[in-house]
Amino acid sequence: MKRKTTVYERILYHMGDTSLMHFAFRVKVKGIFSQDGLKEALHKLQQKHPLAGVRVIMTEDKKQYITTENVPPVPINRFNEKETDWKAVAGEELCKSFDIFKGPMIRVFLSREEDISDIVLIFHHAICDGLSAVVFLHDLFSFLANPEQPISQYTKAPIFTNLIKKEVLDVIKSKGMPEWLKNRKITELKHTKGEPFPKPDYMIHSWSFTEDDAKKIISLAKKSNVSVHGILGAVFLKSFAQEFGPEEGFKRVLQTPVSFKPFLVNEVKEYFGLFNGILKVEIDCSPERTIPEIAQDINKKLKDQLDNYDPLVGYYFFNEYALKGIKDPELFFANNPGQPMDYDFSLSNLGRIQMQKEYGSYEIEEVYGPIFSAIKGEKVISANTHQGRMFFTCIFDKNFSESSVCGNIIKRSLDMFQDIMK
Repeated sequence: MKRKTTVYERILYHMGDTSLMHFAFRVKVKGIFSQDGLKEALHKLQQKHPLAGVRVIMTEDKKQYITTENVPPVPINRFNEKETDWKAVAGEELCKSFDIFKGPMIRVFLSREEDISDIVLIFHHAICDGLSAVVFLHDLFSFLANPEQPISQYTKAPIFTNLIKKEVLDVIKSKGMPEWLKNRKITELKHTKGEPFPKPDYMIHSWSFTEDDAKKIISLAKKSNVSVHGILGAVFLKSFAQEFGPEEGFKRVLQTPVSFKPFLVNEVKEYFGLFNGILKVEIDCSPERTIPEIAQDINKKLKDQLDNYDPLVGYYFFNEYALKGIKDPELFFANNPGQPMDYDFSLSNLGRIQMQKEYGSYEIEEVYGPIFSAIKGEKVISANTHQGRMFFTCIFDKNFSESSVCGNIIKRSLDMFQDIMK
């Protein structure tokens, strides 16, 4: 397989080479499998999903491709969890870049103690999003449980713009190119020194809620006629408002990734690839406002954007036209740095993930992720629900954020969750 990179992929590869654009998952498994068995299962995944085994090719005339030719196996490294906590492994590996011209864009770390296997996986964001990583994990454990399972290979690396439902694509095209893209001015591109590659000192917090406690959060969401995502966002936003509001104001901003899959053809649900975008909402979190009231605002503002096909419209036209007339995309990216961080935190909530409780003799006990590489002061919270339990992480760089402040925010959030669960 060989094809051109999309604009979306290309900018993420550039960002991963000049900064950090990765995320991690941690899976705790009851049951022991061999390293050779894991190696074989990963090999089958590279055969099934093209993007699990790609490298980048750059031609002299600045054309960029991805290919599955001459890509090494996914590397597996061992760690001893009695000596090194999984969060230390994830934090250290999220600081390391991938060799995109060698590939692959995944690396795996394995610990085995008595009857428990612990796996930490690092993904380059250019090949997939959090929900696609769950597809990868489901297939991984399916192959581990049943090594004789036949491989249903996908011959092409998916591109989301080619998979949009016709009726949705018609609406997107009718809206036309966004003004920010239509009216942009391309100035003379200059070679810049750029910023030094970041060296974060990550702190990762993790916690979970029992199935009974999770049901109480779900019950509040139903009673308030909002999504669970709205309740989670409201709790964290209110915690940030309590910490920073008195000095900075009580209007706080939530960033949240959203999946494009509801707008794409049905078979995409089985694909491993990049199918998400970003939305932001500003919410009044004044002290007198309740969690359900804040959640209702979050839901309405997110729904209004999604009903308007945001951010899909922007991503579609960006992917189709952003590099028209650009001879050196990497130089163009370097001259157009990303927007400043204008949000309190990013909440990546996968909801109920499509993973089984058991795969053969293996029982999936805990799943944490996606844990994104937070840069330049970002605070990134992840959430997912597996077999009724909710799993959370919060990651930040101690070089930018005081541990005590982030600890206060997490404590405030947990106190609010406890009030919900009473």
